[in-house]
Amino acid sequence: MDEKTTNKDRRKKRIRNLIDETAGQKTVSTIFGISDMNNENKELDPEVMWKENRKLWEQDIRKGPRLISGFIRRFIVSVLVFGFVWGIFTVQTPWTFKAQNFITDALNSEMNFEAARVWYEQNFNGAPAFIPIFGGDEEPAQKVTALHELSAPVAGRIIQSFASTFKGVEIMPAQDSSGSVMVKSVDMGRVLSVSSELEGGIRIKIRHTGNITAEYGHLNGTKLKIDDWVQSGDTVGWLLQQESSSLPTLFFAVMKDTSYMDPTEVISFD
Repeated sequence: MDEKTTNKDRRKKRIRNLIDETAGQKTVSTIFGISDMNNENKELDPEVMWKENRKLWEQDIRKGPRLISGFIRRFIVSVLVFGFVWGIFTVQTPWTFKAQNFITDALNSEMNFEAARVWYEQNFNGAPAFIPIFGGDEEPAQKVTALHELSAPVAGRIIQSFASTFKGVEIMPAQDSSGSVMVKSVDMGRVLSVSSELEGGIRIKIRHTGNITAEYGHLNGTKLKIDDWVQSGDTVGWLLQQESSSLPTLFFAVMKDTSYMDPTEVISFD
């Protein structure tokens, strides 16, 4: 009796184990989508899974071409910005002159990379080595800065060089049959002052781009006033030939920041 009971218990235990194994297989099959229950060691085939889910993935890709739509949006924004800037440089009004000066200065100004390097060192314990300009151990490169060449205020020759006064030059304009010479602005800028000289002439000071200030002296007349804006080549004033006298010379000076410099360094008078 005891032997029969023992065998019976063994059979019950074996059946219970088989039921548990079968339930476990069904659970795994349900999770991974495996329909074959007879092969206990069957593994998922990545190629089969890719083929089964390829249509779903292709549908997700076709739902929205993000790359093309993003490119189109950026292109439209770029065209609008370009058109706006082009309009500013086309329309000649006082507020567009200010905007032109601001845009020109912004494009000509050097970016402060040193401040960016300090910020990286403070927040990330060192500048990024993969950016060449932030290299730490190399010898810093010496940048040679040069002012862009300006147009000449008048056609003529210099009769008194910068070395004589270290302030400016005297220019003898080319003789004109009309007895007058128009003095032109060397660059775009804003009129800072219109004053009278001791000798009786008019001197105009104009702030140009690149922190350059130009002085036009010995003028006989002008239509400009303070805060007027001029473009490169616009008339600043004029020189008139008086009776029984030669055409007066033009005094011209250039200041970089607050220091006078030789005008021949930025203007060709040939």
